[in-house]
Amino acid sequence: PVVGGNWKCNPDSASKLDGLIANINACDTSKCDVYVCPSPLHVAYCTGKFTNGALVTPQNCNFKGCGAFTGEMAVEQMKDMGVTQVLIGHSERRGEFGIFPMDDNTTLATKLKYIL
Repeated sequence: PVVGGNWKCNPDSASKLDGLIANINACDTSKCDVYVCPSPLHVAYCTGKFTNGALVTPQNCNFKGCGAFTGEMAVEQMKDMGVTQVLIGHSERRGEFGIFPMDDNTTLATKLKYIL
């Protein structure tokens, strides 16, 4: 079984973040794979903090690599940090915000090919 949690744009403080990490570390994850998707700001902070095998999973990536792409995260950067997976395709981008050019089906397919 796989258990994943997308924290979206939460939590709002470092102490709450530490509390979430402690709660997850207290869980027995021996019978499932656990993926934790913190906000982009918290990815580096969370990396290496889980002691029970939970994997830090960024919430998104670009498909152009490193460069002048403000606010984006490149797969190459993730790999350098030891990240081996990423979450792509977000319904709220289509529902709440409308379809952004960077969140349409064609772009998601391009991201998937780039990631793999």
